[in-house]
Amino acid sequence: MDETAREVRVARNEVLFREVNERVKELNARLHIDTPEWVCECADVECVQQIPLSLADYERIRRIPTHFLVLPGHMYAEVERVVEEHEGYVVVEKHGNAGAEAIRLDREEAAGAPRR
Repeated sequence: MDETAREVRVARNEVLFREVNERVKELNARLHIDTPEWVCECADVECVQQIPLSLADYERIRRIPTHFLVLPGHMYAEVERVVEEHEGYVVVEKHGNAGAEAIRLDREEAAGAPRR
């Protein structure tokens, strides 16, 4: 697998976890839960660890399509960099092909396009 394909795959994995968190957000809004636990949005498809974080903080991170919520140590330096460090979580920013793929998928989701 070439580097570009790997970067795109990593971005798609993380966007998949972001989609899970969007469903968590909807459910928590219905149940009036203010500090839900979010699924780590790292590229490891087997990671199902959770991060407690307020809805407001999650939405702040989510506003930037290239930013993802991950646990410390769950970043992939070849496709992302840490832009925020907090107690119990970090925010990473995708760059290069992975960043471009994250933006593309975010726009498709916003437009209601089916996921490829």
